[in-house]
Amino acid sequence: MNSTNKTKTSLAKFEEFFSTIYKDDVFEILEKYPDERSLTVNYEDLEMFDPDLADLLITKPDEVIAASQKAIKNIDPLMKEDMELNIRFENLTNNIPLSDLLSKYIGNFVSADGIIRKTDEIRPRIETAKFECRSCMRIHEVEQHSGNHITDPSLCSECGGRSFRLLQEESIYIDTQNARMQEPLENLSGGTEPKQMLLVLEDDLVDELNPGDKVRITGTLKTFREERSGKFKNYIYVNHIEPLEQEFEELELSEEDEERILELSRDPHIHDKIINSTAPSIKGHRDVKEAIALQLFGGTVQQLEDGTRLRGDLHILIVGDPGIGKSQILKYVSKLAPRSVYTSGKGTSGAGLTAAAVRDELGGWSLEAGALVLGDQGNVCVDELDKMRSEDRSALHEALEQQTVSIAKAGIMATLNTRCSVLAAANPKFGTFDQYKTLANQIDLPSPILSRFDLIFVIEDKPNVEKDRELAQHILKTHQFSNIEYDIEPELLRKYIAYARKNVHPVLTDEANKVLEEFYVSVRTGGMEEGTPVPITPRQLEATIRLAEASAKLQLKNEVEASDAHRAINLQRRCLEKIGMDPDTGKIDIARVEGRTPTSERDKMRVVQEAIKALEEEFVEVPVNILKDHLAENHEMSEEKTDEILRILRSKGIIYEPHHGVVKRLED
Repeated sequence: MNSTNKTKTSLAKFEEFFSTIYKDDVFEILEKYPDERSLTVNYEDLEMFDPDLADLLITKPDEVIAASQKAIKNIDPLMKEDMELNIRFENLTNNIPLSDLLSKYIGNFVSADGIIRKTDEIRPRIETAKFECRSCMRIHEVEQHSGNHITDPSLCSECGGRSFRLLQEESIYIDTQNARMQEPLENLSGGTEPKQMLLVLEDDLVDELNPGDKVRITGTLKTFREERSGKFKNYIYVNHIEPLEQEFEELELSEEDEERILELSRDPHIHDKIINSTAPSIKGHRDVKEAIALQLFGGTVQQLEDGTRLRGDLHILIVGDPGIGKSQILKYVSKLAPRSVYTSGKGTSGAGLTAAAVRDELGGWSLEAGALVLGDQGNVCVDELDKMRSEDRSALHEALEQQTVSIAKAGIMATLNTRCSVLAAANPKFGTFDQYKTLANQIDLPSPILSRFDLIFVIEDKPNVEKDRELAQHILKTHQFSNIEYDIEPELLRKYIAYARKNVHPVLTDEANKVLEEFYVSVRTGGMEEGTPVPITPRQLEATIRLAEASAKLQLKNEVEASDAHRAINLQRRCLEKIGMDPDTGKIDIARVEGRTPTSERDKMRVVQEAIKALEEEFVEVPVNILKDHLAENHEMSEEKTDEILRILRSKGIIYEPHHGVVKRLED
């Protein structure tokens, strides 16, 4: 059967299809026209009605869709000639991964899943160009099939002239938009680069996509030739968009996989096994590995009645000396997580970590998703966080806590989701970590960002004969035999994590609540006296709750028990003792963790200010050497500490030096 006969047959079949199966839908859409201009057809309905017609749609989509649009006009004789309805098809059976959409599918009707990475400006495309003959003024209409070039009439049917003028305002246009989609992160293995595909959207499909959206695209795979390079590139001319509100099917899990997962969860040592299987090539750092293991599972997301969303994702920051394996830990986690993005704060460009408005090829503005947006509902590993772009700093604390990114640039206003766990690494400014200095003084990160991390770990490279020997043996053994012993194989562990995140949503029991309450109150009690540091804040309590929920989820339990609460508390306490302990007082001060001035430091600053004020009654301008003697005698403050406090007070504009060797307070 030739193409013309097939088209006629398709037309007749679609008339019957719309008149019988979709009659109500057709009349409903006609009533809503022009507010709604698309009729959605379930491909399975078409396949049941006529399998040959359904197959023809796959191989000859342009002809079949044109026939369907023509057929719908014949259903209602009252339908106006200029009414143009779009026929869109959903639930296509041939869903193909983006990486497999190669040249053999060009011209075919296909379906593919992915994440929207970038959306361009909406632009008009001329659909029917109207021309005026310069000789006889006759109007000619020419259908346009390319957005780049306008096809002129060959000659005037009235006078035979060949010179024409385009009537721009009288021509017929259609809205068009380009977008870029990349394949789902869970489809990648071993950190391979995700395949991307250009999408062309028209008419009522424009402005339906935002960067970070997870969608199923149905359309015709086509190709075009680039003018500059002369190379051919594929794109999908989109027919239908289906939002994937729920998570992608994380991984394909067979019944055998589920049985192995459930059997594994019943192992009494499952907790230790998962910790040992997290970056096993790196020796030691058990607390860090335990925290990362819990992060991979995450807590329970809470949606309150007032619309407030409590995140279940855990954010972890690792600060440490160079060469201890921070980057290696991050890369391993990025491969282990069912959905993950690995990036570097130093190497990001364009959209960076959050999102950005960037120039497109035609000089307009595009909205491009960064790493946190692309990693929505997954894990994002960020190396060298302290070297991130200044544009990302302002947006990052919103992305970490509210789990959204707000963009208002170049006339583009949008809010994108960043519902992901962040595992970040940073290096101290001066090469090694100094426990006597606050975290903010050693890392180039502002306090609001530091306070958003649930756990901050400091890893120091300190010589220790026993530990160094164990580490050396581990490295040598790894190099000698080139194999790593796993308690749980990485692929099975990926499936285990995916299963837990999808199916397990534990809730707190009364026993767990009581344990967490006692922990918070007892720790806070030590900071009730005036002048003592605040050990923890409600933010640390929320982090501990998330850790407890993750501990339950790791074991595939539906309830958070007291043992999970104790495990979370112990991890939080060890973390706080390492980074939050004030060496002067021996107490935990949350200000040290969150990058604020510690209580002991504020006390010393107050003592120095009062000493200067008292000495000003005797000396108009206080000599520094006399001030040092006074502080050493009355407050046991060393000269080095006095110099440090004086530097801080000068930088804050509280005191100044009228001339060398003397200080004076600024007037209150």
